[in-house]
Amino acid sequence: MKLLATDLDGTLLNSRHEISAENIAALAYARNRGAEIAVVTGRTYADASSVCAKAGLRAHIIANNGALVYGPGGNRLQAVTIAGHLLQPSLQWLHDNAYHYEASTATAVYVPAAVQDILEKDFTQARLVNPELQPDALDRMLSLIFSQQGVILVDSLEEIFADTAGYCNILGLSFDREKLAKGKEYFGQQAGLSLLSSNKYNFEVVNHTVSKGVALQYLIDYLGIGFSDVMAIGDNYNDLPMLRLAGVSVAMGNAEDPVKECCRHVSLSNDEHGVAHIIETLKDWF
Repeated sequence: MKLLATDLDGTLLNSRHEISAENIAALAYARNRGAEIAVVTGRTYADASSVCAKAGLRAHIIANNGALVYGPGGNRLQAVTIAGHLLQPSLQWLHDNAYHYEASTATAVYVPAAVQDILEKDFTQARLVNPELQPDALDRMLSLIFSQQGVILVDSLEEIFADTAGYCNILGLSFDREKLAKGKEYFGQQAGLSLLSSNKYNFEVVNHTVSKGVALQYLIDYLGIGFSDVMAIGDNYNDLPMLRLAGVSVAMGNAEDPVKECCRHVSLSNDEHGVAHIIETLKDWF
């Protein structure tokens, strides 16, 4: 293997949003054997680089679900943002229809200041029609949102529109299955945008040319290696494009079933150091 590409949330990160010592050691083994490491995530570049720095991990970073590609030294290799004329109507629709929403640049994640109230109301409504919804789902979602670096709480959409840095992705979130489906249907019909999902309660919108797979292909070409020399590891639907591209595809034990069905290998869960487990299992391939 000449390149190991791994998702963050639900994959390299455990449920406490940390990279375990076991995973750090396994990635160091892969690097010492000559493999490049790439972190491929829906998080912003600033957030992903902070996570890597904390773990002492030197890696290429594909951020914002493929909108941004950076080298291990922090040099930006590629950036594909959402067209400006699509940003405002997209966020306005989410706001008007009472979704929790996030808008991300390379360094910031703009979140409504009333995020807790929005999600609590949404969760309460969702449980009326879906009583099996687990009570801790709300707490886990809030924890995930605030685990991100660069979160900026805003009181109005105008505060988001004032940042002209270039938006890489927009996220909509709801615990209500029908409401979630309505959002996916709406954005799935918008020209110039592409729809994906990184969690069963969200959908994300990016430039129509963006995906983790497209960004990984760019990095593979940039490094001048072959697809057969690439291992990709992930757990959710937004990982599928890169998993289908890699010569060796690995689903985490906690992955969604369609992700497992797509992959050549299934490892242990993210709380069982699944990245380390697959590297150890296939260590002779490095």
